[in-house]
Amino acid sequence: MLVHAHRGNTLAAGTVVLAAFAAELELRHGTPVAARLALALGLLGLSLLGALGSPREGDGPRTYQEILLALATISSVAVVSHALVLTGAASASAFPAWGIAAAAATGATVGAVLTRARGGTIVLAAAGILAVVALVAGADAARPQGDPRAGMRLVLVLAAAVLLVQVVLRLERRYRQAVALVDVLAVVFLLLAATFLIDDVPGATEALGLTPGDGRAGLGWELLLLAAGFGLVGLGSTLHETGPGWLGALALVAALAVIADGGRAGWAAALAAAGAVLVAVALRPVAHRVPDGPAPHQEPPPDPVPWPRRLVIAPSESVVDEGED
Repeated sequence: MLVHAHRGNTLAAGTVVLAAFAAELELRHGTPVAARLALALGLLGLSLLGALGSPREGDGPRTYQEILLALATISSVAVVSHALVLTGAASASAFPAWGIAAAAATGATVGAVLTRARGGTIVLAAAGILAVVALVAGADAARPQGDPRAGMRLVLVLAAAVLLVQVVLRLERRYRQAVALVDVLAVVFLLLAATFLIDDVPGATEALGLTPGDGRAGLGWELLLLAAGFGLVGLGSTLHETGPGWLGALALVAALAVIADGGRAGWAAALAAAGAVLVAVALRPVAHRVPDGPAPHQEPPPDPVPWPRRLVIAPSESVVDEGED
C-alpha cells in the first residue's frame, strides 16, 4: 500500500485544506484557468492516491477514505469544467447547460466507479446528486428555446423511480448506501417542487433564462409531491435515520407550498379529514386492553431487530430416508 492506515487521517486533513485553497482560488476572478485546472488535477490525483492506495479495513471504507473518495468525485467535475473553458469549448462567464451536463455526468461516472471499487456512502450520494444535475442540465440543453421545466420534471420523475428501485435493492444488503440514496431521493423531490416555486422568487426566472409562468402545478404533480413528502418522513421515522427524516420534512413543506400556490380549496379539507381519521383510529376504545409489560411468569419479548435485518438460516440436519436399508 502506498499510504499507511495510521497516516490516512493526516493525508485526508491535508487534502481537505488544499481543497479549501482551491475553492478560494475559484472565487477569485483573476486566477488563470490553467492554474485552476492544474490544481484540480493535483487534487484528483492526491485524492485517488489516498483513497485507493490505503488499506481497506472491515466491510466498508474508513471515514478518511470516504472523504477522499468524495473529493476525487468533486475534483473530476472541476477538471472537466476547466478543461472545457481552457480549450475554448465553453465560456467561463456563461457556462452552457451542455457543459454542466458533461461535467456532472463525468463526476457521476467517477463516483459510481469508486463506489463499485471501494464502497462508501458519501461518494454514492455525491454521484447520485451529480447524476441528477446531469439529467436536469441535459434536459435544459435539449430545449435551447422555450421553457425546459416540463422536460426537467419528467427527468426528475424518472430519476426518482430509478433511485427508489436502488433503495429497495440495497436496503437489506447495503443499508448505509440505501440511506444515502434516500437522501438523494429527497433532493430530487425538492428540485421537482422548486420547478414550480421558482416563479415566486423575484428575478429568479430571468436570472436562469426561464419563461415566467403561473407556477401552478396540476393535481397529479400535487399528489406526487405530497405522497413523496409523507413517504420520506415515514421512511425516516421507520429507519430511525435523521437524514431522510429532515430532508423528507423539507420536501413535505415544499409540497405544501406548491399546493398553496395551486389554490385548490379541497386540499385543506382532505388533509384535515385524513388527520382526524388517523387520530380517531389511534384513540378509539379497545375491547381487550393490551398489557404494557410482560404477563406474570412470562419472559419479556426479545428486542426489536434493527436495520439492516438479515435472515440467518441455521444449518439443517441431514434427513435419512427410513425406507432405504
